[in-house]
Amino acid sequence: MRRSPNAVRPHRSADQADAFRTLFRQQSDRLWNADRDVDWAGGSQIPDERRAAWLRMMNVFHGLEVMGLETIQVMMSQATHQVRDPALNLYLAAQCQDEARHVYVLDRYLTEVDGHGFISKPEKFLIERFSGMSSWGFYRVENWLTSTLFSENFAALFLQQALDLEDVDPLAKQIFRLILRDEVRHVNFLHTILPELIERLPATGRIYVWQSQLLLAGAMALGLRRIKGDVAALGIDVDAYKATLLENLGVQFKDAGLDSFLRIDTYAKVINAAT
Repeated sequence: MRRSPNAVRPHRSADQADAFRTLFRQQSDRLWNADRDVDWAGGSQIPDERRAAWLRMMNVFHGLEVMGLETIQVMMSQATHQVRDPALNLYLAAQCQDEARHVYVLDRYLTEVDGHGFISKPEKFLIERFSGMSSWGFYRVENWLTSTLFSENFAALFLQQALDLEDVDPLAKQIFRLILRDEVRHVNFLHTILPELIERLPATGRIYVWQSQLLLAGAMALGLRRIKGDVAALGIDVDAYKATLLENLGVQFKDAGLDSFLRIDTYAKVINAAT
């Protein structure tokens, strides 16, 4: 059994601890309420011809958020001990609250529109495999956080492109704008923590995480392939989505100082081959 985070030795970096505390305060300052800050009374407006495709997409998105919540609950203590910084536990608790709020608001939305169940077993299987691969095995903290950088960008891009669609449900758009406020902070956290963690990895650890990330990217791409028709039916160009995702990831890797380790051209080969 792992010790309580209270037993963690003093943090290694005062600057990093301050960054974690700043992100924790930002979450408190920008906290939104899933019941009060969404106009549920306004109702939902989903065009009949796009209802099935839209609800499949929303079920997949909800499934990914459930996966994110379950994974962070498993990894919080392990990450805090790995980094040896009690301040990290403050921030991860705040991000766990974010994930719980996302799951709650999406579950309520699907209940409001009678949209639960529009997801097949293969999509569920791929979501579960992504969760398992990102939080088990060797170097699991580094693997989890690196895979989170990928999944946060994947989710944020879907939300941004969905917001640009003219006939997307206005009720859903309210929810998307609120979730995006959290996703930006989550990416900032990853830019704070990942460079030091990856730098401390031995050569074998880098190879392991790199190979794991390619498997994770492949699993996510296979999931995108499964819903390619639904994405197109909603008016999102899948090829343009992939190109933008890879461009965003390339910028993220460079900004976080990970571009020599996480080669975006290799990601592109895996994602394009899987889709």
